[in-house]
Amino acid sequence: MTAHEARECPVYLNGRFLRQALSGVQRFATEISAGLVRQGMISEIVVPPSGKDGGDLEVARSGQVPIRPFGYGSGHLWEQTMLPWATSDGLLVNLGNTAPLLARRQIVVIHDCGWASVPEAYSTRFRATYRVMQTGLIARRTRIVTVSEFARGEIIRHLGARPEQVSVIPEGGEHVRAVVADPTVLAENDLVPGRYVLVVGNLVAHKNLRVLAKLGEALEARGMVLAIAGARRDGIFQQQGGADMPRAARYLGRVSDGALRALYEHAACFVFPSRYEGFGLPAVEAMACACPVVASDIPVLREVCGDAALFADPFSQNAFVHQVMRLHDEDGLADRLREAGAARLLRYNWAEASTAMANVIQAALHAVPTHVRRPPSMEPST
Repeated sequence: MTAHEARECPVYLNGRFLRQALSGVQRFATEISAGLVRQGMISEIVVPPSGKDGGDLEVARSGQVPIRPFGYGSGHLWEQTMLPWATSDGLLVNLGNTAPLLARRQIVVIHDCGWASVPEAYSTRFRATYRVMQTGLIARRTRIVTVSEFARGEIIRHLGARPEQVSVIPEGGEHVRAVVADPTVLAENDLVPGRYVLVVGNLVAHKNLRVLAKLGEALEARGMVLAIAGARRDGIFQQQGGADMPRAARYLGRVSDGALRALYEHAACFVFPSRYEGFGLPAVEAMACACPVVASDIPVLREVCGDAALFADPFSQNAFVHQVMRLHDEDGLADRLREAGAARLLRYNWAEASTAMANVIQAALHAVPTHVRRPPSMEPST
């Protein structure tokens, strides 16, 4: 973006993700926005006036772009009412699935259509909100970005988007190597390097942890451990019943980024049993830490992992046991997967992803009128 374009058409970032806890969507928003800020693509980050700081605040702390609290309220209400007013004279970039329906010039990243494809995993209120919001954005011919060809197909199928309306950019995995590994998590949970199998996920329906019940038992019989890292989520997700969760497993809860890196690096392998994903970031994080991957045989994980993973039927407990035991028993198999993972990572990095997003923004700027007057600032009430 030239200096003239920046003056004539500001590019605003929806900073609502900075008030949210860090998960996959917020990770994407943090890494992409950091890249956009470094490239000088963002004029201002607009955030709700109050709320809990969440996730990685690298973008906000960088000091390279102004952070503007605006208006009143928080959450969807702030996003739908305050944000379009604050950004009406420019182009708004939304990185986290939601966006104001009243904004006339914007780009929205929709990561998946899980609410439509696996409705049992989400609350009724969440499904209704996303159906109205995302179908409304498509109807208004909003520019959509997503993170895989699979997700692009889902958006076209469930939301009625035109193929040319939806662009695909990659995700990355190098963030997990940017933090110092914290191996104390192993000692705290009695995990021996190379003697545990790692799972990263929440106890929600589409994460499919129940399919690992037999794997936990098989590992226990060999003196190994099934270690599950991740926090139980409430609210938007419907939880899986606890009765058929893997009992022969060690539940670690939410862990820090440093602990997660250590867990990946010292695991015998990483298992990803999910029935539905828009991308599958944990598989790429595992590859970045040279951790062999066993993944559900679903289209998006085939797309992302390619020949760098072993695949198992997401509805077969025996299939996961078989593939993990292959890794344990077949000489050279784990090393071959590590090599394939290193090669696969060449296509997944945040620098290229943020450049791809910058290109989408540049294309959108040519279609953005620049004559709309900027709204007055609004100070939050005290």
